[in-house]
This record gives sequence, structure tokens and C-alpha cells, in this order.
Amino acid sequence: MLISCEPRSSCPNCGSSGELAVTGARDPDRHLEGDWSFHRCYSCGIFWLDPAPLPHEMWKAYVTYHTHSQKLDGRLRRLMLSLAHRFIRLTWLPSAIASGLKCEADGLRFMTLETEKSGRLLDVGCGGGRFLKRMQKRGWQVVGTDFDLQAARKVSARYGIETHVGDLQHCNLPASSFDVITLSQTIEHLYTPIATLRECLRLMKPGGLLVMTTPNAASLGAKKFGSSWRGWEAPRHLQLFTVQSLKTLTQQAGFAVEEARTISSGSAVVYRASRDIADGSSGSLWHRFQTMSWGYEMELQEQRKQLTQPLSGQNILIRARKP
Repeated sequence: MLISCEPRSSCPNCGSSGELAVTGARDPDRHLEGDWSFHRCYSCGIFWLDPAPLPHEMWKAYVTYHTHSQKLDGRLRRLMLSLAHRFIRLTWLPSAIASGLKCEADGLRFMTLETEKSGRLLDVGCGGGRFLKRMQKRGWQVVGTDFDLQAARKVSARYGIETHVGDLQHCNLPASSFDVITLSQTIEHLYTPIATLRECLRLMKPGGLLVMTTPNAASLGAKKFGSSWRGWEAPRHLQLFTVQSLKTLTQQAGFAVEEARTISSGSAVVYRASRDIADGSSGSLWHRFQTMSWGYEMELQEQRKQLTQPLSGQNILIRARKP
């Protein structure tokens, strides 16, 4: 499918020029034709997509997205891969516990909110709504937003959770009404991240907590795979960040950043997807089994390397407060 794009010659955040960082990035779902580049801003350090889809064309990029598409693999193949995945995870579990990856993964299931007092929670980019349902069971009053109409409708129909469709700043939610706002793998999809962060600040009660995760453009995986790194996700990812660039952006929006670091939990899937992109095929069942095992080994290696190469993990975690 073709998607109409426009060039973006300067940083969408600060308007500065930048250097070409990556070229030849393609849609990892192989649904959209063409290739894209990312530039890195000389001033604020953000990576931006060039060219970028026109806003009214962006829906085409989500036709095959996981929130409302079906897997193409046959039922037997999916079953065999699921059993293989469970076996690999069981054999990997002792290493995950010893390295701290299991603890990190458990924390991410709740977006690091395990010790926070329950209150009103807004999840921006709620996708399939499983996180909201999880938090609702723990006593939180939850609300979700997503620009994907189909995804938002599914969350409301399946879980009975209040959802709003569209950019956060157009949802007209009341000011100072949330204790916590989360953006899990969301900010990279936005045309104007700073505008969304400022709206988050408006919607929060004083002392409210913002928690974000997003792919790390300075990760070991990004350096290893170049344009084949799954984290580029062209053209759905419009901006990507390093720890410092996202920390700075969050502070510019008015937040006080309490924590800014990288995490490796979950990077196994990115490693194996990146390898598939680089190879041009997902391969046979045996190949998939080998790639799964390799992905978990790479996740462990990445976790260990962060001891000597800090801020090199697959994802960025930001926790910040409204003053």
C-alpha cells in the first residue's frame, strides 16, 4: 500500500537542522511501500522521521497493527511456536531471576506503579487496554485514550473502560483530574510530543506522576542492526529519543524528572524481530525456535552490558512529577 508523505527538513521539536542518522528504514510489517530516513537534531538530540506520512494518511500505517489485525500464521504453526516459546522462557527463567530481568519485567507490567497509592489513572495510547484492566483490578479508576478508533472501541466493549479517541489535547478532559498518567510505547507515535506532555501536565493534580517508556535510539540493538532495528518502526514512529533528549523534553514541558534510565526487559522480541528484518524473512519453524533462544540470550547480554555501558538498554523509562 502506498502512503502519502511530506519531507521534514528540520526538527519538529525545535526547528533546528540535523544530521542523517539512518537511511533505508522500511515498514517492518511489509505493508507499506517505500523507505524512510531518520535525522538526529543537532540541538535537542531527537531523531525524526523524514519523509513523514501526512496526518490524514496515517491510518494506513495501522491497518496491520497488533491492536486490530489477525496473525497470518496458521493455527498449527502458532500453537507450535507458542509451545516453543513457553519452553524457552522456562529454561531462561533462572537466568532472568538472577540478572534482575524478571523483577524488571514484573515492574513494567504495572508501569512501576506497584507502590503508588491508587487513584485516577489515564493511559495515553491505551491500545488493547490490558494494562488499564490490570490496574483497575488493583483499585485504580482508569481512563484511556487512543487515536485508533477500532482499538478504543474494543477496550470499551471488552472491559467497560472509559476511552476517548484522538490526540490527547483534543479530548477535552478536565484539568487537574488525574493522579498518574502513563504513556507506554506511545510518545514515539506523536506528531507533537511536547504538546502532549504539556497537556499531561495540565490534566495532572499537583504532585501527579508521569511514567513513560519508549524505544531507545542509542540502544545496543539500534547500533547492532542499523536500519533493520525493529525500534525504528517506520513510518509509525515519527520521533525517537535518547535518555537525555527525552529527559530534556519532559523538563521543557514543565515536569520535574525523578528517574531517567534504560531497561532491557522485553528486548528479546526486538532482537529477533530485527534479525528477521535483516534476513528478509521469518524463516522455518526451526529457524524461529533458534531465533527465539538467541533473542533471550541477547536480552541477558544487554542487561549485563548496561553495567559498563549505561543508558544502552532497549527502552527508556522516565518518571516525572508535576511540581
